[in-house]
Amino acid sequence: VLLDSLVAQESDGDLIVGRGVPDSWVAAGKSATVTDFPATDGNRIAVSITGQTNRVSLTLSGPSPGPVLFQLPVFVGDIASSTSGRINEKTGTVQVPAGVHAVTVVLTHPAHN
Repeated sequence: VLLDSLVAQESDGDLIVGRGVPDSWVAAGKSATVTDFPATDGNRIAVSITGQTNRVSLTLSGPSPGPVLFQLPVFVGDIASSTSGRINEKTGTVQVPAGVHAVTVVLTHPAHN
């Protein structure tokens, strides 16, 4: 269950990252990493979420997965901008296109410890 809160892959290939990550895990200086995640087609990827004062970065390593839904609870109603992808502020999701291996989301307010 903990792994699914960090990374999960839907049957359509979309990779969901961060859906169950508490706000305190993405506060400044905190990070969460999953290595060797079993993705589609037998691929293995690594996912790292790192918090800064008012931004959260996602880095993916390994074969490029399909679209990534970067979906942290702290994002709901609090996304100022993103370096890549399409923002859905209502659901707190940044849809990152396939082939993008890093994205930083700027928050309107800092994540809390």
